[in-house]
Formats: sequence, structure tokens, C-alpha cells
Amino acid sequence: MKKFIPLVIASNALLMPSNAWATAYCQGYITNTLTESDGDVLIRSSWRDDWAAICNLDQTRQGISPSTCFGWFSSVSSSITENKQVVIRYSGLDQSACANMPTYSNAPVPAYVMLVK
Repeated sequence: MKKFIPLVIASNALLMPSNAWATAYCQGYITNTLTESDGDVLIRSSWRDDWAAICNLDQTRQGISPSTCFGWFSSVSSSITENKQVVIRYSGLDQSACANMPTYSNAPVPAYVMLVK
């Protein structure tokens, strides 16, 4: 039985979609940021020349709390004022998704936002 369980886990892993483990690291400059009246924080980036919501300052958005959102808002704002790059990680997306991911409130939620020195 002990040998059977790892075999089942391994075979199930082969049946899962390939993007289940994919991770996109979108790196570049934030060219603009805005906060909408409903609390959504949107960015316009060098890798995706369109608006994408990353979180909400008033309510939890796709598991991201307002306190985490405030930290992310601070990082993207700093990246603009200090002309520094960011890396935004998106779990479950292929690297190619950075350039063509959905926009505005349809955008996926990041796993993290990192300010680069």
C-alpha cells in the first residue's frame, strides 16, 4: 500500500494541466498607478501596456487583504517615484502571459509584488 500511494500521486500529477505549476515573473517599470473609488489599485506596466487591477484597499480581493494591498500600493508608488523596476509574480500563468494577461478587474491577482533596487 505504501508503494501504491506515491504512484497514484505521481500519475495524478501527470493529468493536471501544465499551467498548474507555471509561474510568471513580470519584471519592468510601473508607468502609472491609480486607485478607483471602490478601492481597486490598478497599474500600467512596461510589460503590459494596459491597466491591470492588483488588489483592493477596502476589501479582500481574491484572497489579498487590504493590509497586503496597502504594502503593494506603497511598492508600486515607490517604483514610480524612484524609477525602480518591480517583479510581480503570478502563480498559474505562463511567462508569456505577462504581455497579454487580462486587464482591469479581470486581471489575475499577484502572488507578490517586489521592488527591485
